[in-house]
Amino acid sequence: MKALRPEEEWARRMMTHALGVPVLQHDDGSLERMHDLDVVYDGESAAVEVTSAADGESIALWNLMNGRNERWVVDELQGGWIVSLEPSARAKRLKAELPRLLGELEASDLTELRPQRASVRGHLAEMARELGVASAVQSGTDFPGSIYITIELPTERAGGFVADTGDALAIWVAEFLNAPKRRDVLDKLAGSGSSERHAFIILPGFAEAPFGVTDLLMRDGAPLPLVDPQLPEEVTHVWLVSGWASGRGFRWCRASGWDLFDKLQEPAA
Repeated sequence: MKALRPEEEWARRMMTHALGVPVLQHDDGSLERMHDLDVVYDGESAAVEVTSAADGESIALWNLMNGRNERWVVDELQGGWIVSLEPSARAKRLKAELPRLLGELEASDLTELRPQRASVRGHLAEMARELGVASAVQSGTDFPGSIYITIELPTERAGGFVADTGDALAIWVAEFLNAPKRRDVLDKLAGSGSSERHAFIILPGFAEAPFGVTDLLMRDGAPLPLVDPQLPEEVTHVWLVSGWASGRGFRWCRASGWDLFDKLQEPAA
């Protein structure tokens, strides 16, 4: 039997803790389109499919640029550069050409470049735009030649209004599960033959969700939604949890409405 992915094992442990019944691996790789987990009750079982609301573009870029154990150091630079990138930036080109851009900034005694501003012109700004650099700022460092990479998030995902209710979560999860990209999740649950079908959604650091949603999942003491989510018929129960250390998980079913569950320590990937 194939091993569960780390996020599936994390979901399994949290559901077991919250429900007080066994939650077992279902997808053993023997057939295609199997749902991930089974919740085992007396005489019956419920189907669970684990999915992630991940911004794949940002995660792929982050992994390419930061997926090394050592610090990125370019000997020819003074260093201390914090560079924010557009999610669409191409990692291989950045690795090849970003040091030259930063070197030219240092040679021009410039410690900051924000090429997104219309007033910022010149060949350095144009080079930065072509590379997908949203900003580059130099500060003091104990590591000469160092470059630190971050990903620029859209305004609606980077910050916003902190709501008094959790209704944004109910609205968002309905939109998320009804989107065409989630057809595979729905088909697996529908094909399970179970009357009880759970979608377990993990929102990682780079999530496809606005700030009003991620804030609820990260904030200690966040309020529950007051409205029910308009879920597709294939889903009867939904679980949501953030990959950040803070906050608790949210879950919903029609019988009991919204509730919280404990977030257990995430296993190492």
